[in-house]
Amino acid sequence: MDDRFQQMLAEFRALGGTAENIRLGEGAFGRGIFPVDPAKPVAVAVPENLLMDVSDLRIEGGAFRVAQGSSLGAAERRFVEEYEASFSWGNGRGDIEALFEQAQALPAEIRHQLRVEFRCGEWFAEPDAHTVEERFFSSRSILYGKRNVIMPVVELINHGDAAGYDTSSGVSVRGTFAGEVNVRYSDVDAYGLFLNWGFSHPQRQALSLALSGAVGGKGLHIERDYTSGEAMPTLKRDGDALALNYLMLGHRQYPRLAKGIFYKRMREAGANGIEEAFDTIQHINRMNFLGVMALLEPFEGAMVRGLRRMARHQLEALSFACGVRPV
Repeated sequence: MDDRFQQMLAEFRALGGTAENIRLGEGAFGRGIFPVDPAKPVAVAVPENLLMDVSDLRIEGGAFRVAQGSSLGAAERRFVEEYEASFSWGNGRGDIEALFEQAQALPAEIRHQLRVEFRCGEWFAEPDAHTVEERFFSSRSILYGKRNVIMPVVELINHGDAAGYDTSSGVSVRGTFAGEVNVRYSDVDAYGLFLNWGFSHPQRQALSLALSGAVGGKGLHIERDYTSGEAMPTLKRDGDALALNYLMLGHRQYPRLAKGIFYKRMREAGANGIEEAFDTIQHINRMNFLGVMALLEPFEGAMVRGLRRMARHQLEALSFACGVRPV
């Protein structure tokens, strides 16, 4: 595999890619990228000519194909198809299929509760070929400007606490790593990581579930439309109804910030009873993830352990909401 990997990297570089001081290895999340020499910096960069729109991919007879109308050049098209066959879709979709198989091992009524009552995502739906494809490529793509693109080679890097992707020109990850190379996929919470990628990892913040209720006699709708790096939620008004595109409920580094942001937005809208409203939203969220843990008490398995960890990480981040910081 290492010879094939190095040959693929040579072709990647010939098309403008950067791949310095890297090798394939096995880490905490399975296959990943490691430095050849941990004392030297790592650099992996996908140039714009190798970023393919997700809308241009086709699965034909189980094989990855680039659509005829794609903007990729002939050499780039050939590289992407061969890369996907050897290092991504061709031998990597088994990881996604295994997640669905683990979920299907739970009784049908438990899966229904996890998906509908506790909103743990489509991992607990009845899987089909389209669902597997959608989950696989959703977990290996990135928003580049207004395009949702596949990022060959860089997508082999697993999630961790390092810096995020550099998307100023292509998509790149750089740095010095003592062990496995990692990149922060997103600043979203542990729950959001599980929904999209199917794994659990402690995150700095906890965001609210999507909820509808009221605050001070005004309707309040909270969404989960969060973009990494967004400092404040957007407040929209529709008559007496209010809407936030997301709401932070706790932050490990800034525990006084969550209430400060909510109070500011609600005061801007002229809402009353904001202290009780925040506590109620927190309570609903805590009960949701405590409910997940209670539901899973009789069960074991990799998916169950992952769900328990996700719920614990989310509850821990929710607990970091102490005091109020003026915003």
